[in-house]
Amino acid sequence: MKKRSIGIIGSAFNPPHKGHQDIIEQIYSEFDEILLIPSYRHAFGKQMESFENRLYMTSLLTQDFHAIKNIAFKPILTSSIEKDIGFNNSTAVYTFDVLEELEQRYLCMNIEADLTFIIGPDNATHDIWNKFYRGTEIIDRWQLKVVNERMPIRSSIIRQYLLDHQQPRHLIDTQLKKFVNKAITDHIYQQQLYGVFK
Repeated sequence: MKKRSIGIIGSAFNPPHKGHQDIIEQIYSEFDEILLIPSYRHAFGKQMESFENRLYMTSLLTQDFHAIKNIAFKPILTSSIEKDIGFNNSTAVYTFDVLEELEQRYLCMNIEADLTFIIGPDNATHDIWNKFYRGTEIIDRWQLKVVNERMPIRSSIIRQYLLDHQQPRHLIDTQLKKFVNKAITDHIYQQQLYGVFK
């Protein structure tokens, strides 16, 4: 059975931003494969843009990473696994359930997956990690890696910025490009997400 090290980044990706890209950069050399998993239904009840838009924007983030870094190709994939798990129920989709399902899927492909769940320092605090469903079991069963927050960007700040600056795109692009890549910004404006207008 083949063995593969998988780094897993779960997030709302609402929207994906350069902070997420920096996380990929920090772990890129450590894994055979990196998997980005947008939340389908947020465990803490946060409202999000449609899953389809967030999944698509996350795929744009992976494409942009390879284009910008111009380094040897390594799979950075997006996954709709949370939708697969959560589609037929109304409860949140939990990290434990995602990791367990991933492990089974890789086994079905005859791959022994060495799964590592990647988190930022904010989620690594005792108070926040204790809110994770079956958090102790996650640590016992899989690996956990805490990355540095080298780019303190929050999706909530980006969304609020867009709401606060209801102006034509060219008037806010200079500020926005500090946080969000061009392809994702283009999609936000094309689909008029987060209250923007064309």
